[in-house]
Amino acid sequence: MSEIGTMAWAAAGGGLMSRADRMRQLVQAAGVRGSLRVDRFRPGPTPVQVDPESIVIPDSMIARQAVDLCREHSSPALANHCLRTFWWGSLLARSADLRFDAELFWVAALLHDLGLTERFGFTSDELHCFAYEGALAAERFCADHGWSDGRARTVGEAICLHLNITVPVEAGVEAHLVRSGSGLDVIGTGLGRIHPDNRADVLARYPRLGFTEEIGRLVAEQRRRRPGSRMSFLVRNGLGAMIRRGPLTD
Repeated sequence: MSEIGTMAWAAAGGGLMSRADRMRQLVQAAGVRGSLRVDRFRPGPTPVQVDPESIVIPDSMIARQAVDLCREHSSPALANHCLRTFWWGSLLARSADLRFDAELFWVAALLHDLGLTERFGFTSDELHCFAYEGALAAERFCADHGWSDGRARTVGEAICLHLNITVPVEAGVEAHLVRSGSGLDVIGTGLGRIHPDNRADVLARYPRLGFTEEIGRLVAEQRRRRPGSRMSFLVRNGLGAMIRRGPLTD
């Protein structure tokens, strides 16, 4: 049996969750709720400030065109979320001393929500997961730009996995960072590991522009139209309230 959230898992069932999948995710969700309570009531020491100029922004052809693809099909709020995902993930990587492929992470972060856009979402009645739809689109994009099958698949896996409650480093550093960066931006997980000055810098570079309201609407639509999906599972188990109560304001 393929691990939940992988491309193989999504391909086998179109992204529908089994009862066993739901049980495993419930256990992980309890852990995330606990960590959020700890972050809120027992914050750790102030993290080390990172010089923003030290964050490597890839400038290759595919990196630039990933931005173009993201901005072309996403609202300004959703595009900024994807850009913040890269920054949050990069800063979290510094705090954990994780090394990663900046270009690969950049492309995965910029394209991780393609499945929420009109162009790439709800493409087939056989697909029940926007992350899988986005992963397929991103994989095609990478292949069209000359990436090897393995490198393109790594981007696809990172995107497909990002709806899991947790994505361990062992699943791929870039996949871990897409999940960590997007989770921080949506509900605030790991925010205590970001220095306040770095937090202010990222939000000044890429303002939220009403993202909280927009992502709440988008995930509610996923639940309504895809009741057997991971997103529907997350919303049923409190994601909507966690978004509304998140520490990052618009």
